Amino acid sequence: MSAQVTVVSVEGLWSPDELAAFLGIPPKTLRDWRFKGYGPSWMKIGKHVRYSPETVRRWLETRHGTTEAA
Repeated sequence: MSAQVTVVSVEGLWSPDELAAFLGIPPKTLRDWRFKGYGPSWMKIGKHVRYSPETVRRWLETRHGTTEAA
């Protein structure tokens, strides 16, 4: 008798703390960005702010090579 195992990799939504850790920035920076309308798109699920990893990665690609002052 053999068993078949299926592994499904599902990347869930990121909390602000998880995204801040991924980007290496303070969570407060993400709050400031949301208030100013800057940064990756986010969504509110109930009272929780969440970010789609795919959307964050696309946003990061648009930031590459910009000439904005740091």
